[in-house]
Amino acid sequence: MTSDTPEARKGGRSVLGDGAITVAERVISQAAQFAIFIVAARVLGPAEFGLFALVSACAILLFRVAEFGWAPFIMAWSGDARVPRQVLFIAIVCGAVISMLGILAARAGGSFGLAPQTVRLTEFFALWIMLATVSSAQKGILIWQHKMKASALCEISGELVGLAVAVGALLQGHGVLSLAYGRLAYQTTHLVLSFANTRLAPLAGLRGTVLRELWTFSAQIFASRMFIHVRLYLATFIVGGFLGTTAVGYFRAADRLVSAVAEVIAVPGQLLAWTRLRKARDGGEAAGQAGRLNDAVRNFLVMLFAISAPIFIWLICMSEELIHGLLRAEWQAAAPLVAILAISRMLFVFGILTEPLMSVAGHARALPLFAGLVFVLSTVLTFAAVHFGLYALAWSQVVIAALVLLATMWLFRRYGGLSWRAVLADLRGCLLPMALGTGVLLALDRATAGMGLPDLVEAIGFGFAALATYLLALSRLDRRLWATMSSGFRKRVTP
Repeated sequence: MTSDTPEARKGGRSVLGDGAITVAERVISQAAQFAIFIVAARVLGPAEFGLFALVSACAILLFRVAEFGWAPFIMAWSGDARVPRQVLFIAIVCGAVISMLGILAARAGGSFGLAPQTVRLTEFFALWIMLATVSSAQKGILIWQHKMKASALCEISGELVGLAVAVGALLQGHGVLSLAYGRLAYQTTHLVLSFANTRLAPLAGLRGTVLRELWTFSAQIFASRMFIHVRLYLATFIVGGFLGTTAVGYFRAADRLVSAVAEVIAVPGQLLAWTRLRKARDGGEAAGQAGRLNDAVRNFLVMLFAISAPIFIWLICMSEELIHGLLRAEWQAAAPLVAILAISRMLFVFGILTEPLMSVAGHARALPLFAGLVFVLSTVLTFAAVHFGLYALAWSQVVIAALVLLATMWLFRRYGGLSWRAVLADLRGCLLPMALGTGVLLALDRATAGMGLPDLVEAIGFGFAALATYLLALSRLDRRLWATMSSGFRKRVTP
């Protein structure tokens, strides 16, 4: 079972304390992005929104190329500030080069008949790549400096400025370009504030052993991440190629809703995993390092599942109400996709720890091969499924997620020495509370059928009732897990 020692409770308080900051940032960030999505979906419609999704996906993949693995190297660095400054300089150069190539590609596309609005949209996103690459490195520096709060405030400020710009432009009739304006405003704000907090100027001159270490480490991270990101956007490109931009609009609308929830879990979870696993690695004698990492991963996985699973279950059960309440009638085809993709994301949740664990444990070299195999599997299954329609393609993502979960379990056991039998034993205590919460959610939905309640009232109100049931049952049926979770919200007491 999960440990109930003073050290475990202290660790739980620290995780939840840091987590509260990053979760708050993700909630506000996703709320802002989701508000933009709702306004854009209502103003633009599926076809034009699908066009934006395709251009945005291309830009994000190019950004991942420019980003390489600079931020993870900075976050894992254990020396002084000179090297992070030098890595920041490299990030600026890479961002500028990729941005320029993107602008040239957009103009070349215009020469071959690409619509002027699409060319302008692509140019704006190419400029965004430059800003986003530097922002990523800056965020890495903030995390390296243990300025979690400052990092969160920079993100929140940027998101709010981006929200104001994007929504204002949409309502003034600027169309799909409004979304690019919002991205640029967000990234510019984040850059200004992050530089004000880090107070570290970029520095040229990285060379020698550290440069080789940077290249080796970042190349491994990049290869792994690139496979992951191409896999995530692969379905969007395949839907666009086989089923058209309207189908892309439906798919991306559903994926955006699920992603808004998933990122609130995944982004803080991964940042905290980097911090907690690094502390576990360095927090004692070398002989006990494997045991400390094993305990940290085991406790983190249990907490992650106990927090995330009820949220995904809510998405699955309330998918129709959410789509009907948030969007117009023309988007109803996206409702089943929300439920299917939520199942997929729930199965992927343990993979949040893959990159931090493998990197901190010194096995980052295995990441590219693992991610490459997952990419090949995803490509084959997605291509096969698209011939049977949009919903079949969505179900293929569930199959992919299930297979990746099995592979992740093997990876953690092979390189982290993790006992999945122990993890599953730890998880048993939250399954009955979760089932009770789900039962309340479904019972309320059935009992109020035909009463004419607003869809969003049902989704949010029933969700809170189910959450209250889950937390109450958890506090009674799994006191150790509940004590670890709730300790972050109680006043710290010296053991």
